[in-house]
Amino acid sequence: MKVLVVGGYGTFGGRTVELLEGEPRLILFVAGRSLAKANAYCKKRAPAAARLVPALFDRDGDLAAQLAAFEPDIVVDASGPFQAYGEGRYR
Repeated sequence: MKVLVVGGYGTFGGRTVELLEGEPRLILFVAGRSLAKANAYCKKRAPAAARLVPALFDRDGDLAAQLAAFEPDIVVDASGPFQAYGEGRYR
């Protein structure tokens, strides 16, 4: 199963990855706007039973194209800041 964790190297997303990384049947896309930070986070988490894949993802970009590239089964949006989502908080 492929899980895309947007904001995956941040506080909330990183904790989500930590809780899921023990499951060997998962591919965890640790995603955010900085591929360098995603790479550093994934290297820091090794060894994990799940496959951790650093990924570039910007929720303000072309969502359809980005999601099509990953083909995730589940998406976790942990990109925050949640208090600042405003009118479009559920887009």
